[in-house]
Amino acid sequence: MLDSIVIGAGPAGLAVACEFQKKSISYLVFDKGSIANHISQFPAFMNFFSSREFLEIDKFPLSIPEEKPDRRQYLAYLRSLVKTRNLKIKTYSTVIEVKKNADNIFETKVRFLDGSEEWILSKTVVVACGAYEKPRMLNVNGEELPHVKHHFSDVHDYYGRKVLVVGGRNSAIETALLLFRAGSEVTLSYRKYDFSESSIKYWIRPDIEKRVEKEEIKAFFGTNVKEFSPGKTTLINSEKDEIVVENDFVLLMTGYEPPLDFMKQIGVPFQENSPVPLHDPKTLETNEPGMFIAGVVTAGNISGKIFIENSRDHGKIISARLSQILGV
Repeated sequence: MLDSIVIGAGPAGLAVACEFQKKSISYLVFDKGSIANHISQFPAFMNFFSSREFLEIDKFPLSIPEEKPDRRQYLAYLRSLVKTRNLKIKTYSTVIEVKKNADNIFETKVRFLDGSEEWILSKTVVVACGAYEKPRMLNVNGEELPHVKHHFSDVHDYYGRKVLVVGGRNSAIETALLLFRAGSEVTLSYRKYDFSESSIKYWIRPDIEKRVEKEEIKAFFGTNVKEFSPGKTTLINSEKDEIVVENDFVLLMTGYEPPLDFMKQIGVPFQENSPVPLHDPKTLETNEPGMFIAGVVTAGNISGKIFIENSRDHGKIISARLSQILGV
């Protein structure tokens, strides 16, 4: 019998584990992948938006010479945090089912890397599974074609090729600039009408605007994708004009969605037609007593409202409420 089970070993889940450890709240953290599995899928050379001091968890120092870490540095930091603090993490352990028994105890079924399964009992559950579970689909013809991708890993793969980047937020703009500098012929499609409508970082806006002005990156504003075909993509604007863009590859930087089906399956309550779980923002306890949420899923999606900087304190909020529930 544990005091709590934490689902997700990203920064929010690790912050919760740190607070539980300090308050002697018994717990285990499960993740179906590695530590910070979603961050491990970021391009290795892309830097975080935030400075290192805002990415530190539980005052554990992020000691790097640069102001902002890249993926490699931050993953090394998180591994060091887990090792130094001796956090109880079970990676490659997939939560299959969560249910409450007649005694109001949570029963969590976990499948481990070797295929074995086990039911684990806990008084509470914390869902910190992140919102990078699946890419946001456009649901247009041809999206399943092999040259159309929702993940960007390395510029090297696209050297000397025509690449269409779809999107206009930070990830799309940075992807377009990185590809341009690596020798790709880049075209950008953005559904809004200029970059002023996009919440991109202030230090990259002048860069992308200059590249577009000089036609080093071709941009089609106010456009949506109508169809993907081998070697070309058909865009459509608000006047219903079709624009055909030749391309070897398409990178859809259109964002990601939380695993709503999984969350509903394990008992996280939702308001109808809303991705935001029903919860008390002061305690992060959901309307299902004893079930908590932490990290970006508290906002329902990657909206810029919740990120590492302001979800680092979710562990403190949850542990304070658990101390009341458990009487510790």
